[in-house]
Amino acid sequence: MSIDVNKPLENPNLSALLKKFNNCDDSKRQEQQEKIAEELAMNANLLAMVNLDEAKIEHKDDHTEAFKKGSYVSFAMFQAANEIAYLAVFTDWNEIYKNEEMKNTKVNTFILSFDDMAAITAGKAGIVINPFSDNFIITPENVVHIKQHKDNITRGYSEHVVEKETPVKIGEPSDYPTEMVEAIRSYAKTNKNIKSIWLKLMIKDNEQSYLLILDFKGDANTVFSAISRAATPHIHNGLPIDMVPFASEFGKNSAIGKPFYRRKKGLFW
Repeated sequence: MSIDVNKPLENPNLSALLKKFNNCDDSKRQEQQEKIAEELAMNANLLAMVNLDEAKIEHKDDHTEAFKKGSYVSFAMFQAANEIAYLAVFTDWNEIYKNEEMKNTKVNTFILSFDDMAAITAGKAGIVINPFSDNFIITPENVVHIKQHKDNITRGYSEHVVEKETPVKIGEPSDYPTEMVEAIRSYAKTNKNIKSIWLKLMIKDNEQSYLLILDFKGDANTVFSAISRAATPHIHNGLPIDMVPFASEFGKNSAIGKPFYRRKKGLFW
């Protein structure tokens, strides 16, 4: 979505959903939260207050600016009582100026998409939308969940960074997805860059998913997207698909047993 930076940023749809959430009864709050999450992830661009090293900003003739080497940017964060930090974002400039202290202060902002916010918080911090009015809080866990759900919709798969301390169980699926496996195998035969594929059942944070470990060369996004397109129509039990490269430490540790697909070795393999 292109943004005209010369016009004041507005998010009328998200603002309306936040207002409705604040005025709805308890029975409708879950439904409204889902709508807010969808609008935030798929359509919204929000303002984030930042501190800049202004001495290292280059002002260009076309009225754009660029950061010089060694410059820094820090984002405004709010600290909750439980010591979790929350990235402060705003639907429009009026929301920033609802804090009286901001009215007489030069405020620098960046325009962030949800993907930007997820990258900045990196699973360690949450997001608070319009902290001076709506104060809509998204926990770090829910930021990660929304990002994964968006990726599953837009790309057909999501990427996970599994921390060393995160308990993960890897096993064999009891209800073997034969049709899905055959569809993946049929596609893999057409892609000479795919060498081997393993299928496992992964349980992480009490949630189950199929885990595909791929030994391949080339661009991961291209391979993962193609595998997802082949597999998705044949998932019969609703489990999501996670994919990791065999070359990663997690991939090598999880690729136990025989792969369900292995490219036949050529004469000069």
